Amino acid sequence: MQLLLSFTSTTLSGNCIIKESAKMTYYQGLADRVTFRPYSFLSPSVADSSLGLLVLLLVQVVLLAITRSFNSLLIVSLTTLSALGADIVNSILRQHFERSWRVAIIQGIIVGLLLPSTYSPIAAVFITFCVLLLSKYAFGGFSGPWVNPVAITVAVAYFLDMNAFPLLQVDSSLLQNRNAALLLIQDGTIPIAAEDAYITAFLNRTIFSLFKLAVPEGYVSLFWDTGSLIPAFRFNAITLLSSIILISLDMIDWVIPACFMTVYAVLVRLCGPLITGAVMLQGDMLLAILTGGTLFAALYVLQWYGTTPSTFAGKCLYGCLAGAFAFLIMGMGTSSVGYLFVVLAMNIICPIIQYLEDRAVFKTVHKQIIPRINAMKEVDRVGDD
Repeated sequence: MQLLLSFTSTTLSGNCIIKESAKMTYYQGLADRVTFRPYSFLSPSVADSSLGLLVLLLVQVVLLAITRSFNSLLIVSLTTLSALGADIVNSILRQHFERSWRVAIIQGIIVGLLLPSTYSPIAAVFITFCVLLLSKYAFGGFSGPWVNPVAITVAVAYFLDMNAFPLLQVDSSLLQNRNAALLLIQDGTIPIAAEDAYITAFLNRTIFSLFKLAVPEGYVSLFWDTGSLIPAFRFNAITLLSSIILISLDMIDWVIPACFMTVYAVLVRLCGPLITGAVMLQGDMLLAILTGGTLFAALYVLQWYGTTPSTFAGKCLYGCLAGAFAFLIMGMGTSSVGYLFVVLAMNIICPIIQYLEDRAVFKTVHKQIIPRINAMKEVDRVGDD
């Protein structure tokens, strides 16, 4: 009997040791997983997204340095410092310091890239500082602005010195041709890079020959560097690559840019010839997309934080309306400020879309969610009885 009790005691103590060991292993695993950042984001946070935007914008700034665009570099540097200054002054006045310096740098860089290289640096500093500071009070702070602060800043700069911004480079007679962009390349309006001929020949020989196509010289330069006075309009290939990176990493939404570009390109292709008297279905989509800052505006300006709808349907409507306004305002391309008024027009329309979104949400709550909650309460009441 004593032997049996001894065996049982030993077995129980062994089981206890095993259980305690298992508990220690479990809690040790929990300790390894517990961090000071216990939450996981379904998509990149604002901090991560702003970091991605900043890095890709700095690539364009580096290209300005490589191409020796020192006037543009000076303006970008000064507008960035002005944006930071406006953010610091706003924090001091509100006595509430937010970690928004990264967003302020992004705003300053975008403003500088959207100003012509011939713009007065002193005026750029004054306008950027004052407008960005006032916009924080007039149009809402970072989390809830209803007007894009970058767009309103560049718009004020435009109205104060319209002569600094380039004029339209196309007219109705030029747009009657099938390839208006090629004519701008041939007459020297869009400069051709020294390596254009070699790259074009390589692409024609290796890629386009498979489809029995040949691209004329100059389109590589149109993608790489248009030579525009406005830096944001120059490096289309970099902007396009940046959009692919940001969308693939889910740092920006793809719906609004996709709807915007599709509607704008289709309207240029289909309806443009009706206005210019050109051959039907021959509108130059490349000219419209690769000039006038269309790509840059779609990526960095059109969907600024807080100024866009939140639902998929709202984003589709927003992007499609923006594309329609782009066709009406920007025309067939080469506009230096048309995108500004497209963005500002959408800022006015967006609250209406957001109101309709809220109505749809409330309707869903009243029709579907509340009846289910009431049904669950009724089941609980019957169970208690």
